Amino acid sequence: MRQNFFKLAVLILMLSIGFVTVRSFGIDRLTPAAFRDFMLSFGTWAPLLYIFLYTVRPLFLFPASLLSISGGITFGPWWGTLYDLIGASLGAYLSFGLSRALGRGTVEKWFGRRIHKLDNFVAENGFRTILFLRLIPMLSFDAISYGGGLSKIRFCHFAPATTIGMIPGTFTFNFLGHSLHDVFSPTFYVAVGLVLLLVLLPVIHKSFKGRRHKDV
Repeated sequence: MRQNFFKLAVLILMLSIGFVTVRSFGIDRLTPAAFRDFMLSFGTWAPLLYIFLYTVRPLFLFPASLLSISGGITFGPWWGTLYDLIGASLGAYLSFGLSRALGRGTVEKWFGRRIHKLDNFVAENGFRTILFLRLIPMLSFDAISYGGGLSKIRFCHFAPATTIGMIPGTFTFNFLGHSLHDVFSPTFYVAVGLVLLLVLLPVIHKSFKGRRHKDV
């Protein structure tokens, strides 16, 4: 009973913080341009604030891609990518830790032996599984993080796979954000092409894998 109350209290606290943050900033001002002006107003502290916002972002389920695009507009494709990798990694680790601490026991009670087979597979192939999932932009970033904490995957496998797997998508969305400074320029079209390539990556991988099996 006490454990369930604690979980409910944590959930209410997270939702309350998110509501107060959005209300104080103004929902109509949550645009990439407004975000850039807001961040740059902090001067040399802007990168640290951005990393902090990316770290706590999973608590509010704010879309990671939008924050990455905003980072590209604000800091450029290279520094934006670096700050994203640090902040998004920390946010993923936080989500993993929270779901493992608060939800693992509940999942085992609900599903019991039915999840053990899948759970064991993920645990044995943890690094490869998380790495592949991180390369698919259509999948929810936070769902993978929270789901990882509910599985048996080890953190030592989850952490590096998450950070490495984020690199292509993080750079692509930061580059897209940077290209918005000059829409319809060659840089913009290159950025759009990279986004399309990233989206089609699972299809390309599946097609290549199918051809290799046929050749064998």
